Amino acid sequence: MAIQRNPKSPYVFCKKDGETYSFRKTFETALKKSGILDASFHTLRHTFASHLAMSGVDLNTIRELMRHKSLDMTQRYAHLSKDHKARAVCVLASQMDTIWTPDDKVNDDEEFEKVVSQISIAA
Repeated sequence: MAIQRNPKSPYVFCKKDGETYSFRKTFETALKKSGILDASFHTLRHTFASHLAMSGVDLNTIRELMRHKSLDMTQRYAHLSKDHKARAVCVLASQMDTIWTPDDKVNDDEEFEKVVSQISIAA
């Protein structure tokens, strides 16, 4: 289904009269109907940055995508979960014989969970 563009409006998504939708109102209605209490429109930016960081996108690229002037601002949004940090350490450790011998490398999810719990206890 194609979106019919209003020729009198510069907006892609607009009402029949060419004016923009109130995305904030729509977002708040969606939150209310879904029962989500602790979220704001700004939460979407935070989630966007966090998921990019956890996917391995470098912070400078995230900064550019979010239009931040400094990396300090980006770092506020791009914090990583403990599980993600532990998994990153496991990736490196699984490649290094100095931490585990080749026979002891993490090869499955069960072993990974053991290593994550050991890292969490050590931290």
